[in-house]
Amino acid sequence: MKILTRYVIFSILKIAFVTILMFALILAAVELFSRMDSIMNGNIPIASIIYYILLSLPQYLLMVASISFLFAVTYFLSTLTANNEAIPILNAGVGPVRLRIPVFILSVLLTILGAVYQEKAVIAINAERSEVETELFGASSTRDARNIVLTDPDGYLIFTDRFSEADASIYSPVLVRHTASGIQMRVEAESASWSDDSATWVFHNARVYEVEDDSTVVSSIQEEFSLPDFDIEPRLFRSQNTSIETMDSETAREYLERLRTTDSITWQEKATDYYRRVFAPLAIFVLMFISASMSYRFKKNVLLFSVIQSLSIAVIYYVADMVFSIMGHQGAVSPYSAVIMPIVMTIILSLILSLLGRRI
Repeated sequence: MKILTRYVIFSILKIAFVTILMFALILAAVELFSRMDSIMNGNIPIASIIYYILLSLPQYLLMVASISFLFAVTYFLSTLTANNEAIPILNAGVGPVRLRIPVFILSVLLTILGAVYQEKAVIAINAERSEVETELFGASSTRDARNIVLTDPDGYLIFTDRFSEADASIYSPVLVRHTASGIQMRVEAESASWSDDSATWVFHNARVYEVEDDSTVVSSIQEEFSLPDFDIEPRLFRSQNTSIETMDSETAREYLERLRTTDSITWQEKATDYYRRVFAPLAIFVLMFISASMSYRFKKNVLLFSVIQSLSIAVIYYVADMVFSIMGHQGAVSPYSAVIMPIVMTIILSLILSLLGRRI
């Protein structure tokens, strides 16, 4: 059994490795040709172009992994049937389910590996890729943000016209502290800068309004003003205008938590994108499950019909994912359902088709 398990796993991995590499290089070539005008007009060095493509490869590898393993499993199982290799395996007492158990185990391991790879490597590399893209092709940076509103668990609400990533500063900020009894403080300043030493914001040329116990308002002007318990990190200001798909997990969760209380409509859209990012590696498991559960009892052209059969279900999965994603953005379904429903529907459909195929 160990020999059969190793044979199944290594056969699939060899096919998938070649397929992933081929698809990733095709995507890199498409990216390169789409930038050809900028490359020719900007006289960009070849070394810089190669570096940019290398930074793009990790994302491409993850993008093509699911469809590559779908093809690998389909090719392997259909080849067993076409070459009559399945006959001695079945005669040895190995049932169809036992033959596919290594495929299911491999799909789970690859899904976990894909999730770790995405969170630990792809996101950080994409941030570096974005900076290189801005430098080489003059793409606009999304790190700076405008018209930002953030809330704080300590009862603070801040609005600022602009956040600058370069000097970690916010401009024309208005800070309000409120409690159950009402507004207690309001701070208006020309700018505020983040202090790494104290981990707080220092407001410059600030006008401070404070409500006393007798409901009187006391105002003062201070060149520098700070509050020890107001410690919203600069990255949260930057994240307001950044795609949530490129944020690290901690920042994304904090951003969604704050956004949920301030803008439920935007939260619905961003939460859907975040869950889609988190569950994206599940596509590897879903497509490998589809391929492993299909019936390969074709009399002729086993490989061709098997690939068409698997790809048809894969297209249904991606279409369902797109439709539910749109529904999630519009609030028709919850963000979590927008991600889970296509997976559940596709697995159920593949099982039904598999049962029907075995009865024919």
